[in-house]
Amino acid sequence: MARVGEQAVGAAEFEGTEEPRSRGPWRRAARRYVRRPLGVVALAVLLLIVLAGLFGDRLAHYQVNFVDLTHVNEATGPTLAGRHWFGTDYLGRDLFSQVMYGLHTSIRVALFVAILGTAFGLLVGAVSGYAGGWVDTLTMRGVDLVVTVPVLAALLVSIVYFSPLTPTRMGIVLVLLMWTSVARVVRTQCSQLREREFVEAAHAAGASPQRIVFRHLLPNSAGSIIVAATTMFGLALVLEATADFFNVGTSQVSGPTLGNLIADSTKYGNIGSAPWWTYTMPALVLIVLLVAVNFVGDSLDDAFSATAR
Repeated sequence: MARVGEQAVGAAEFEGTEEPRSRGPWRRAARRYVRRPLGVVALAVLLLIVLAGLFGDRLAHYQVNFVDLTHVNEATGPTLAGRHWFGTDYLGRDLFSQVMYGLHTSIRVALFVAILGTAFGLLVGAVSGYAGGWVDTLTMRGVDLVVTVPVLAALLVSIVYFSPLTPTRMGIVLVLLMWTSVARVVRTQCSQLREREFVEAAHAAGASPQRIVFRHLLPNSAGSIIVAATTMFGLALVLEATADFFNVGTSQVSGPTLGNLIADSTKYGNIGSAPWWTYTMPALVLIVLLVAVNFVGDSLDDAFSATAR
């Protein structure tokens, strides 16, 4: 009897740890996500930085071109005096305000790329995966062709045709180069799902292809799409900062950017001889943002993958 009681208790404990199948996939994914402390912290940090970037021009203590004459030719380290939290550069500009303006530009470009790139890739991938046959083959060969284009080289060429390179124009160039990752993910998901019973039942019920794609295939691929969009957001941040670091980005039009602020420290010699805060502060903000994006993407991938199993 004691042995039977122990088995019953063990079974009850096992059942208590099992994920309830009656919950929807979104609720199960959310529950799995919140069990990952690093993912929750990363999401909070990401949301905080994104909000700071969207309202960066309002959070800045000084105007973008304001010069503190008491600090000209004498870069000052981080201090509470004058609210120079990140210090000043040799021109007397407040680095915290410069970083906020730079973050504002970077977040705008990355969100633009993530939203438009995901939408375009979603459309192409859904058509390719659902149609199959020669449509799928032709579409995927086009995707392979776009993937072979080097992004930085394309940005350099775009300066000739889109000069001056505004944030919107840079976003469009990046969208044209980065939508392929989402298209591949959606195409794979739709190719697998179109053979499932619920899709065949929708066919038998006379549902149109548009209804099947938007009502059945894409909602069941949402997890993979969100993960791909998060990855695209992080990659857009890196490419935008890299382009501005080499002075081929939007800094000539939009003012300070994170990449441009890091590059500005080299104007006083190499980075090692420049005051440490002039390059550390913008680089630190960019690094924290990218690390948060990566942790959020990994946590989302784990949560939705476990839910799919």
